[in-house]
Order: sequence, then C-alpha cells, then structure tokens
Amino acid sequence: MENKYLKIIGSSLLYSIILFVTFGVLTVLIPNKFFARMTSVTTLDYVFLVLTSLLSGIYLSFHQYHKKYGSKKCDIAATSGGIFGFLGFGCAICNKVLVLLLGITGVLTYIQPYQPLIGFTGVGLLGYAVYSKGKGVFDS
Repeated sequence: MENKYLKIIGSSLLYSIILFVTFGVLTVLIPNKFFARMTSVTTLDYVFLVLTSLLSGIYLSFHQYHKKYGSKKCDIAATSGGIFGFLGFGCAICNKVLVLLLGITGVLTYIQPYQPLIGFTGVGLLGYAVYSKGKGVFDS
C-alpha cells in the first residue's frame, strides 16, 4: 500500500517539474535566449505557472495509475484546466492561434485584461479534476 503512494508522489513530482520547466521556458517566465515575451511578467503569472504545473503533474500521475482501469473521468476538465492555466500565465500576444483568431487588437481587448480570471478558472478546473480523480486512487 505504501509503495503505491510513493510511486504516485514520485511521478507527480517528476511530471510537475517537467511541466514547470517546459511551460516556463515556452512563456519566458524562465528567461532564455530561444523565446521572447512581448508583455510584462507579473507575480500572478508565476503563481499560475506553479499551480498549473503542480496540479497537472498530480493529475497525470493519477491518470497513469488509473490507466489500466480505463477510467477517463475528468479528462475534459483537466484538459480545459491545462489550456486555461496556460492562457492565464502565457503571453497573450505571443500566442499565434489567439492572434490569428482575434487579431492583436482583439487579444489586447478580450484576452489580456481577463488573464487572471482565465488563470483562476484553469486552476479551479485542474483542482476539480485532481480531486475527482484522486478519490478513485485513495479509495481503492
């Protein structure tokens, strides 16, 4: 029984670290020479980066545990939460899909002012997905 929990904790930490570094480099919250950020970085961006990476890592670990049972419970909530979380801390102007769909003016008008709300929504959806998926892990 203890071995199950150690595997879940270990894989959660591994997934979270990988996601943190990947998301951090892509959004230039971790400074690098490969990408440039066109908007200023706020403290809330780092909060959303940490929470999104941590909750996504935990969810992936729970999903890996449930994989042999074929449970797809909360996959939509987790996917939506991950996307909203990424939009919450990412550079809105740097997102090519958003710029293609809305244009620069649309992104600055409809997305950037609401990034904190989008980030909180993403973290909330991921939290719900982790809670729902985790009930099955710890009940068994």
